[in-house]
Amino acid sequence: MTRRVAVASIVQETNTFSPRMSTMDDFAAQGLWVGAAAATRSAGTNTEIAGALDRLRAAGVEGVPVVRAWAMSGGVLTAAAFDRIRALLVDNLAAAGPVDALVLCLHGALVAERAPAADADLVEAARAALGPGVPVVVTHDLHANVTRRIVAAADALVGFHTYPHVDQGGTGRRGADLALRLLRGERVRTVLAKRPMLVPAESSAIADAPMALLRARADAATGGPILDVSLFPVQPWLDVPELGFGVTVTHAERAGAAARDLAEELAEEAWRRRGEFAVDPVPVEAAIAGITPGSGPVILVQSADSPTAGATADSAAVIAALLAVPLRAYATVVDAPAVAACFAAGAGGRVTTPVGATLDPRWSAPVPLAGVVRRLGDTPVVLAGDTMTGQSVALGRWATVDTGGGLVVLLTERPAPTFDPAGYRHAGLEPADADVVVVRSATLWRAGYRGLYRSSVLLDLPGASTPRFDYLDFAHAPRPLHPIDGGDG
Repeated sequence: MTRRVAVASIVQETNTFSPRMSTMDDFAAQGLWVGAAAATRSAGTNTEIAGALDRLRAAGVEGVPVVRAWAMSGGVLTAAAFDRIRALLVDNLAAAGPVDALVLCLHGALVAERAPAADADLVEAARAALGPGVPVVVTHDLHANVTRRIVAAADALVGFHTYPHVDQGGTGRRGADLALRLLRGERVRTVLAKRPMLVPAESSAIADAPMALLRARADAATGGPILDVSLFPVQPWLDVPELGFGVTVTHAERAGAAARDLAEELAEEAWRRRGEFAVDPVPVEAAIAGITPGSGPVILVQSADSPTAGATADSAAVIAALLAVPLRAYATVVDAPAVAACFAAGAGGRVTTPVGATLDPRWSAPVPLAGVVRRLGDTPVVLAGDTMTGQSVALGRWATVDTGGGLVVLLTERPAPTFDPAGYRHAGLEPADADVVVVRSATLWRAGYRGLYRSSVLLDLPGASTPRFDYLDFAHAPRPLHPIDGGDG
């Protein structure tokens, strides 16, 4: 009889410093599909669920799609929403009928009310629903906060090997390969090592030191009974227990001791090099003062208010600075009332409205914006770059306002994915034509804008996803924690 392997994907990255709670509406807006729809609507995308199903199909195994729920990163998930998400997983596993294994694709940094390690709760719920003897393989984002609970609940756990993330589909395929090994009767396990340190997302790109060195060592050690080595520099805007840099080694059972040694060796190497991860952001005014008009796009990295890191994307701090200079610039801000004002004015009409600080006023003040409404719409962005290729991202209603002084602002009801040029091109704005392009992204933008920009500047700003951790108040994370506590802590 043909083996049946269930595949499910529940992905959201939480930022516990964001004031806006996440709800089921956030999943519904971006796509919540069950059963066969989870497969058909994910087909052809660079996502974990599509990669896993493709690999199972190629192996002659029936891939059974269960649920695909994806939401833009955001604040803590409400208890009611998490109960619903967990029920969707358990109920649709039951509806799928008997299966021989499960590939469960999770972000690894999901936090819900009363559930600081919500991904572990989901794995434990799936394990209870499937019963004993059914292998469970988990995939994670590279920025997961891997916990001992989730490693104990899963037979195997692997993460992305790239950042910017371009191997989502490949990670799904690796997860499926491990499930196939387990179905053949091989005994596979994962071990975890952690260190009490946070890494700015801006300095955790795999191409840069010291992550490049760590990834090279991980790759060199992979082979034979060492099946996978994954590095987890962790999403640093989590205030939860057991927070830290993680390393997992997935191995054949006979290599347990070697796997534990390897995980500890790599975690210790990351700890020794912790000072090398420091970043040096630049004040906004200084960054803008150094830009010469007409010399090619400069990327201003507003990572302190990044929606892909769970921030609300409504800080207008950079917009305020750009209004004062004669540069052709593109920027975005989430502001539903301002979008409504643009729709009231209509395309071609003039609008004067405050923008910014409608969701999280801790970090910036509203800024007066006046100009001509150029475009209006409500269609989603389809990502075209190497990250999550083909995935649709809902913006709600959106509008572009041309200030007449060079700055054009894309106003949206939901955050625009500016890590991909499609976020601007979708609204008729070509990044290559600008002197300045503002991206609300720490590092993902480096894949999307490859070859499209002259230089980039990381901005020194407060925010829910700032690389300056001293702006934030960690109350629940283990202490001491580097670099918050300085020294060896």
